[in-house]
Amino acid sequence: MWNKSVRLREDGAMEAYGRLWRMDEERPGELVLENGTVYPFSAFEKTVSKPVSTGLGSGIRTVLQGIPGYADFMCETEILVHDTDGHVDFTFSVVRPGGVRIREVRWPAPMAAEGPGAYAVLNTMQGQLLPADWPEAVGEKLPFDGQMCSEAAYMPWWGEVTKEGSYLAWVRQSQDAKYTIHHPAGGPTRIRVRHLPSLGHMSEQRTVSLYFLPAGSDYRDLCRLYRRLADEEGKPITLKEKAVRNPQLNRLLGCCVMHVAGKTHVSPDSRYYHRDDPEKNDSLVPFSHWEERVRRLKDMGVDRLYLHQDGWGQPGYDNQHPDYLPPCRELGGWEGMKSLSDTMQELGYLFGIHDQYRDYYLDAPTYDPDNACRSSDGSIYGHSIWAGGKQNYLCASLAPDYVRRNFEQLLAGGIRLQAAYLDVFTCNEADECSHPRHRMTRKECLAYRARCFHYLTSRGILPSSEEVNDWAMDSQVFCHWAPYPDVCAIPVPLFNLVYHDCVLIPWKMAAGEWGIPRGTTGFLHCLLNGGLPYLSDTAEGEALEENIRQVHLLSELNLQVGMEKMVDHLFLSEDRRVQYTVFEGGTKVTVDFGTGNFEICYPSGRTVNQL
Repeated sequence: MWNKSVRLREDGAMEAYGRLWRMDEERPGELVLENGTVYPFSAFEKTVSKPVSTGLGSGIRTVLQGIPGYADFMCETEILVHDTDGHVDFTFSVVRPGGVRIREVRWPAPMAAEGPGAYAVLNTMQGQLLPADWPEAVGEKLPFDGQMCSEAAYMPWWGEVTKEGSYLAWVRQSQDAKYTIHHPAGGPTRIRVRHLPSLGHMSEQRTVSLYFLPAGSDYRDLCRLYRRLADEEGKPITLKEKAVRNPQLNRLLGCCVMHVAGKTHVSPDSRYYHRDDPEKNDSLVPFSHWEERVRRLKDMGVDRLYLHQDGWGQPGYDNQHPDYLPPCRELGGWEGMKSLSDTMQELGYLFGIHDQYRDYYLDAPTYDPDNACRSSDGSIYGHSIWAGGKQNYLCASLAPDYVRRNFEQLLAGGIRLQAAYLDVFTCNEADECSHPRHRMTRKECLAYRARCFHYLTSRGILPSSEEVNDWAMDSQVFCHWAPYPDVCAIPVPLFNLVYHDCVLIPWKMAAGEWGIPRGTTGFLHCLLNGGLPYLSDTAEGEALEENIRQVHLLSELNLQVGMEKMVDHLFLSEDRRVQYTVFEGGTKVTVDFGTGNFEICYPSGRTVNQL
């Protein structure tokens, strides 16, 4: 489907499959200096463009020079149409820094893709479609200011679809990029990249690659195209491949997830400290409580379960990381935690723990400011949002060694772990560090986070993190959740259309849960996506029995499709309440978010449509 005859016109417009694509002239390329001054490319004193032809393709290269106070600064842009497949690379480079400190570069200009039926394809969290005339404002406040490789963009691309064709824009140095969605009520939509310096310098090229598809293509075609590109890069390692290296994964398939509390302690420094009701700042749920509950769940017919233990360390949940050991004495200490892990093993269940190697608490026993991330100006960022109070960020270059230190102690203490959750790694943006003893770019930060996952795998422990991300698909096995943004136009499972066979995603069951779109339930989203279900840690009576019925149904489905690609997704009703997915083995799922009805059609011909 790739067009080998894309033509770049002299006015900068592009012709592809008979459609003319234009950039928004009201949002030209811009250079933003560190002090906030904005220089449109049109403000440069000298601009020289000339044709360029290489062994890969042809296009145009423009050299820009001369901004007030920085006469020696020179940069260039290049638009290159590749002969092989017709994709177009938009590349920005700094030729001579000339003393200029860049905050961001906004280029290329956003595409003007409008018209009846046009919509944007956006990878904000699980994904959304944004019609060009959508009546509500969308994108004003993206997570992490639109930083890619975070919750703001699970995958480093966006697209737009029109009746005459579509395009996919892939940000190649995504760890050093943000993006902006501008969509006022009623539209139109404008999406643009914001290239960032690395450690204060724009020393490497920044490229956005555009791929065009013909009329009749849609969001599913863009997802299939990106999976092909990701495969060429070697990004995805499938769950089947990961299970060869760590067979524990086969036991995780079809599990329900029960997320349980241990010790809670909220510091007076924390934003969440309850000053009016101090008793709320501390709580304890001993390991023995969860032993009793999982034994009862086994008796009630729950066959496959993964228990995620929060607050297991002496300081309490989100306190004093990375110095979290020993297991909390008030919860039962080493013996109590070992007894819980042994019980999980006895019952055939999986046991895992919450852990954290980014938040670096100032009251951690081994805290040293020399280990904290330093900004390019040498400052150390800090805040006191979470329960543990005042913190910096631990430089990720040190995280693998701290992970090894802590987990080797746990394993030596007889704690049998099948999984571990390393908080925020696939949710929060990449860090950089200017400390001379452990300088680290954002790209290196992501590599260090992946090393933590690889270490766990080497010890037979399944790696998990808060959400999912494209950069981690070679190492992450499952996550806490991967739902939808709070302000969401049309929710659509873009991430699963690309990576369903690479990572297991649990879903909360109820309506009103964080990340579950208004008017829907997590149960139906879990069905539609063939995901893992959550099991309540507190429900009793009929509510628990209902939850267990959900778990049985979803467990069977996940055992069937959990390692398969999601090969199709469709809206079957005009109001988009009825949706349909197909998995590569032939399983088909239909859900109606309006009525709550559903149907699972297995390849054997068996149909399930009730709990």
